Amino acid sequence: MSIVKTYPDSVRWTFRSKVSGYENTQRLVLHWEPSGSPMSDDYLPSEASASELWEKWASEYCNQAHQQRPDVYAPGQVPVYWFVTAVEGGTWEAAPHQNLPADFPLFEDFLTHFTHPTREGRVEPINWNRVPVRDLAWNGRQADKGGFIQEATGWKPAPLQPFMDVRQVASAAGIYVP
Repeated sequence: MSIVKTYPDSVRWTFRSKVSGYENTQRLVLHWEPSGSPMSDDYLPSEASASELWEKWASEYCNQAHQQRPDVYAPGQVPVYWFVTAVEGGTWEAAPHQNLPADFPLFEDFLTHFTHPTREGRVEPINWNRVPVRDLAWNGRQADKGGFIQEATGWKPAPLQPFMDVRQVASAAGIYVP
């Protein structure tokens, strides 16, 4: 029996711009962003700790998606939005294959602008479920947008996971549960 794992960090992917034909070969990662997590843009780690931001964010966003879309989200579920980015920089597009509500205004994604990536030197197409998920942090060395969530809870989503259950994550981490 084989176990399928995340691609190693060293794997590089080749893809072309659909407009210019320019070929890129880069290490790709998935960047995750729970709804409301950009609130951390207004702070520095020296101004607010990860746990302080967690409490503020969780209190405000824990039930917001359910209140707005009870047909899509259960209480405590927060949508997670996904982006494809290159480790070296220069690529940032919405990730393909996101499970978003039908009325969500996302008309373009990575595959709108680029060809389907293949593994460098091979014909193996990318399996988006195996692309590494970027670690986010909120500390004296790194202040990522929404990094307070992973820093406070130790949690990060699986590739393309459509939502997080805020109460479940907080309970498992033993921290403030809204």
